Amino acid sequence: RGEGRGMVEHERTISSSSDDEVDVPTHKRGLRGMLLQYMLYDAFVRPQSWAFAPLNNEARERHWRAAIQRVCGETSGAVYVISNASELPSVPIFAASVIRDEGLASRFVNILEPRRPIAAALRACLKENNLDGLARVFPSSAAVFQPSRKAAEDAPGAIGKILLVPGVEDIATLGSALEDLKDAYDNLLAADAKVLPQSVSICAVGLTVPAQTDLVRAPLGNVSGFDLSPFNKFRGEAPVDLIRLRDIKSHAVTKVANMTNISLEEISAVGELPRSSAFDAFDAFELEMEVTADGEITAIALWTDCTMFDKVHSGGADQPSRRQMLSFLPKPLSVVEGSTVRLKGRYDASTGQFTFASSECSPDNSQTNSVVSMSVERWHFPMINDERRNSAYNRAIKVLRGQHVVDIGGGSGLLAMMAARAGAEQVVTVERVGDMAECASRVLEANGFGGKVSVVHGSSLNLKVPDLGFKGGLRPTVVLSEVLDDGLLGEGVIPTVAHARRELATPNALVIPAAAKVWAMVVNMPPQAEPIIMPSSSSPEDSPARRWAAYDTLRPPEVKKYTSVRLDRVKFMPLTAPFPVFGFDFDAPLDDPSSVADYCREQAVQVNSIAAGCANAVVFWFTLTLNRSGETDGLADICTYPAMTEKCGASGSSRCWNQALQFVKPIIVGRSGTTLTVPCAHSPTRMKFGDIVT
Repeated sequence: RGEGRGMVEHERTISSSSDDEVDVPTHKRGLRGMLLQYMLYDAFVRPQSWAFAPLNNEARERHWRAAIQRVCGETSGAVYVISNASELPSVPIFAASVIRDEGLASRFVNILEPRRPIAAALRACLKENNLDGLARVFPSSAAVFQPSRKAAEDAPGAIGKILLVPGVEDIATLGSALEDLKDAYDNLLAADAKVLPQSVSICAVGLTVPAQTDLVRAPLGNVSGFDLSPFNKFRGEAPVDLIRLRDIKSHAVTKVANMTNISLEEISAVGELPRSSAFDAFDAFELEMEVTADGEITAIALWTDCTMFDKVHSGGADQPSRRQMLSFLPKPLSVVEGSTVRLKGRYDASTGQFTFASSECSPDNSQTNSVVSMSVERWHFPMINDERRNSAYNRAIKVLRGQHVVDIGGGSGLLAMMAARAGAEQVVTVERVGDMAECASRVLEANGFGGKVSVVHGSSLNLKVPDLGFKGGLRPTVVLSEVLDDGLLGEGVIPTVAHARRELATPNALVIPAAAKVWAMVVNMPPQAEPIIMPSSSSPEDSPARRWAAYDTLRPPEVKKYTSVRLDRVKFMPLTAPFPVFGFDFDAPLDDPSSVADYCREQAVQVNSIAAGCANAVVFWFTLTLNRSGETDGLADICTYPAMTEKCGASGSSRCWNQALQFVKPIIVGRSGTTLTVPCAHSPTRMKFGDIVT
């Protein structure tokens, strides 16, 4: 469920106006060095899902192409593009193709891309699109690159007359983009150079953001009758999230305020604002907003609006391929309609984040908050806030009076407290993450369960019965868990439950959840401006998305398996009705093959199509039966795709899980009623689908 964030730009000390590599003596790398290099790339450079979203944003592409055509028609000379850490390079492709396709005056597009793996993929992308004769990629940054003062204006590495800075479109990279712009003025641009966008505005609005099942760290309070406020230590005092506003529950209580407007073509303005580091002028500032409704301001949302000639390209809520910055206040601020609210603000150049507080106190940018808030992944917040999930588990747990319960993957301690409240004799919650285990102890104490529920820090797979500490060395009579990812198996529910039943619990222990069933649909998923890392090979042959094939090498490894998606937020066309794939009985008899830790299966499922189209993906989700002892209607308790709750035979749904998506080789389904053969398999920790056959 986690979501990776951020990329770090790596600068090279050697730069020139040629992209030829300089031969220098190198030491042979050992295995450890190679592994370290890969880990650093994977952690800091490899693009995550949001970096792919702008590639298929057609409206953004039209905006850029029109502006590039106009500026190149009005201005001769070399074009430079400064890479943006939050996206894969698309603007350089737009620029080179406009120059070629519109018959503009000959010139080179010079691209500064300091991330070597991405620079290599960009070179391949230019070559595959027959643009390599018009563009040159330099593995350098504007701070160190030195153009050739003697080069002709239509030669690579010449003095820049036009600069494209897509980084200012993203509020998260605006500060670093302005730093790059300042360096470009110092190092590589002519005095009369043109810049796109020509100006950028920072917009802000005050919001009320309640606790919810989306990836925002709104403060926790009472959850299912328990005080979960100690868990707020993992928020930090004033967390800052990158989130698409249209995806979350919120409502505006102020008008949109224009914090500042920056002209990118005025050297004095640019040089004045960033000074020694981006936004030093924003080290401390005041934000004034007009209140439009009674209520509370819990967070400030920020984005950029970019102007290119007579068009404004907004990075606000209507922009599908961008996230906005959501900066929570340390404390909610009560406001009254018609009043004016004034907040103290601060910009932290090291993180690129804005923080705010009421005029009575100052925003806290301490590193401690950042470290604490990142020690536990953000998906814990929507999971804890999912009242549907919590209610279903609570109903299943109510029958545990007098039982000895082991709660595996206990997290905040919520399910363990439900068991104690239901009258369990003794409850032990096992948590692998040290910070989480410590916090669970605080939550238990705050709710009066410190003496009834004990916390064991460690992986349950490494524990023996004495490690649990049940009175008299007893074994637990109930195995309670929620170690389920969007694809069901990814958090290890099969080996976790199998080990607990064999090594820790009594032979006939009750297992919650007792069973699950994976459901799937064959769909057509078109390329779109969403955080979907779609391989180019899964798009039609004539699709514009095919031009990004060179970037397939940059996809995170896990995407080759499956990725997460909210199907109610993306465009797709079902080509089959939902069909069951595999059922899992976590409480199967211990002599049943399905109860072992290495349980695997494969099969080919045949299903009829309900529409014609290009089948290029399988989407899947699961239903969950929590406690068979309370089962009366044969319905599952939870369906993780709410729109399919009834069709999948469930009585309720949950929003804290997304659906899973796996792309397959595209195949044309000619008509409704076509029989499709879908290869399906699972290992102990992964669902997977093979290429579909008609």
